[in-house]
Amino acid sequence: MLWIFLAILFASIALGLPIAFGLGVAAVVMAVLSDIPLSILIEQSIRGVNSFPLLAIPFFILVGEVMSAGGIARRLMDLAGALVGFIRGGLGQVAITGSMFFGGISGSAVADTAATGAMMIPSMTRQGYTAPQATAINTVSSVIGIIIPPSIPLILYGIVTETSISRLFIAGIVPGLLIGLALMVTTFIMASLEHAGQTRKFRLAPLWQAFKAAWLALVLPVIVVGGIIAGVFTATEAAVAALLYSLFISVVCYREIRLGDLWGMCIRTARLTGMVMLLLAFATVIAWFLTINLVPQTLVQQVQAITQEPFLLLLIVAALLLLIGFVMDLTPAMVIMAPMLAPIVTSVGVDPAYFGVLMAFILGIGLLTPPVGTCLYVGCGVGKVSMESLVKAMLPYYAALLVMLLVLVAFPGLVTWLPDLTAVRGN
Repeated sequence: MLWIFLAILFASIALGLPIAFGLGVAAVVMAVLSDIPLSILIEQSIRGVNSFPLLAIPFFILVGEVMSAGGIARRLMDLAGALVGFIRGGLGQVAITGSMFFGGISGSAVADTAATGAMMIPSMTRQGYTAPQATAINTVSSVIGIIIPPSIPLILYGIVTETSISRLFIAGIVPGLLIGLALMVTTFIMASLEHAGQTRKFRLAPLWQAFKAAWLALVLPVIVVGGIIAGVFTATEAAVAALLYSLFISVVCYREIRLGDLWGMCIRTARLTGMVMLLLAFATVIAWFLTINLVPQTLVQQVQAITQEPFLLLLIVAALLLLIGFVMDLTPAMVIMAPMLAPIVTSVGVDPAYFGVLMAFILGIGLLTPPVGTCLYVGCGVGKVSMESLVKAMLPYYAALLVMLLVLVAFPGLVTWLPDLTAVRGN
């Protein structure tokens, strides 16, 4: 069954068929070969999407839409400029810090690439960066958005592996900040070597002005993260609270969104949510087929026969996920591979929340690499640069991300200590 599934999946990718439809075709073929009634497929697909925590996905997607249109993202970028614009690299440092702010609210790498890139790339080119360099910084920093909570990939991981989403969110805070710091150090070094990115003098008055303009927006990540840590609400409830608050400040306080604009935002949110739900529904059917054929259990036994050393096992799994990220987008890779790989690593004592963060980060790197890197294509469109020039400019940042990957594999405590400290368990 595993080989049949993989054959149909890669055939679908080669033919250019949407992966969700490829999964559906594979499910039907596997049902026919197993002499299982097709009605079972309907039951399993409904079970896959009939989950309360999944409600967080459309709400966080809509929060990202409101942020971009309601002036929240722009104010956060202005605050980032006043906060770190004096560091070597200038607006490059601002773009990375802005992505950390933006990622702490939207949870989407693609939304981060489009929103921050459109605002920052023109200004960065005027400051001495070439278009590929400016686009590279804005594109690579988008990976922070799927690590720092909220994170749509972490929500999906929590659903398919039955891991606490709240614990996953808290586990993503420290590695997200460390990845951002690594990218800032890389930008500092590259700007020093290439004499790009003019700095501005640090002044307290502009910082205070930017903070006063953005402080309402800064409450958003406090609502999401602080509310979860304090036990006020779950991750799903945090998404609703974040949406209501973002709508309030965008419509009432900033007055940059009219109520009539919400229709278009809801349509775009529904389209993206529908794609995710269809994918998750068919992936649930595939996971059920593989489980009843004992595929996960067999994989665990075979991998344990190779090694039971957690570090070596994580390196093997990380290498596999990097290869998968080259040929498959993050969302389908997460919902397909997480149910198969999570039992393998947890069988040797690896924390499932730690592995969720690690898996999201590795597949996030895949968003930045050809041939199917979604953020890479969005970056090319926003920055108006060729794929070849953008990949060349991103080489130092690829190296920085791989170094961070090795650090997170070698020191799992960097990811687990905060959720252990806060003892966050619920969804």
